[in-house]
Amino acid sequence: MESAMVIAYQALIMFILLAVGYFLYKKKLVGDEATKQFSNIAISLINPIVIFNAYQTEFDPTLLKGLLWSGGLAVAAHVVLIIASVVFVKKGRSQWRVERFSMIYSNCAFMGIPLVEATFGSEGVFYLTGFITVFNTFLWTHGVILMNDGGKRSTSETAKSLVKILLSPAILAVVIGLIMFFTGLRLPSFIQIPLDYLGSMNTPLAMLVSGATIAKAGLLGGLKCKRIYFVQAFKLLIVPVLLAALFVPMTIFGADPMIINIVLIAAAAPTASSTIMFAYKYGQDAEYASNQFALSTIAGIITMPIVLLVSGAFSQLMVF
Repeated sequence: MESAMVIAYQALIMFILLAVGYFLYKKKLVGDEATKQFSNIAISLINPIVIFNAYQTEFDPTLLKGLLWSGGLAVAAHVVLIIASVVFVKKGRSQWRVERFSMIYSNCAFMGIPLVEATFGSEGVFYLTGFITVFNTFLWTHGVILMNDGGKRSTSETAKSLVKILLSPAILAVVIGLIMFFTGLRLPSFIQIPLDYLGSMNTPLAMLVSGATIAKAGLLGGLKCKRIYFVQAFKLLIVPVLLAALFVPMTIFGADPMIINIVLIAAAAPTASSTIMFAYKYGQDAEYASNQFALSTIAGIITMPIVLLVSGAFSQLMVF
């Protein structure tokens, strides 16, 4: 209950920042190019810094165990999401690839990091990196296959996708952070303090970009499409609740309830902005992808606390 209330409070703050981004775009104070540049800064610089900073802590076997739990649960979550997308989104529709992608892949870093950091602190972000690593692996393998006409890729394209995974800023931040975590190496304060300042930009920058993206997509168009509500009902509520039912019993085997909640936050986060990027890249319906992202981002602010409340209820049932 407490985690859900904290998430709800943080979600309200994020919604206000989202509205500011929407307003800035509508008033033409921020344009398409600026939005794209801010997004690249957030993804390529700010998010990796937040991830790296999470590893600037003393080595503890308990932390390592929790990270492994996070990665394992993340794999299970993506498998369940992929199966659910196949079951509930049938082939045949012109937009089925976008719909499946929208249901599976979440904004686990862009929205997950600020929510988890605000709720659980840097330790929470540390565990979230396990999910983000798994997410990137699935995104650049299964995600590419899904959006690229069922996987008609050359060997060179497959190799490039693998290299892109390994050299992505988020993965590099995890690798470098882990090395420093295990070795006990620390950055001098005159470097760490600027990194802390840059990391503090994550939440406002991410929400301003999301608000501008929603304004660009045209919110009213998405609200009129009934099919989007169907897809997002499964993405934001039905499947995350199923995951909660599957994961909460894992506490019997030693899983930390906090880590379960972190994985649920990441899995229940709104549709990934990568949906739009991949739709453009592979010739899918980018406007429809934008509408999925827009509605999901707004609705997710409401649904994510609900998922945690359900998870808490499942935990209470286990006590009895």
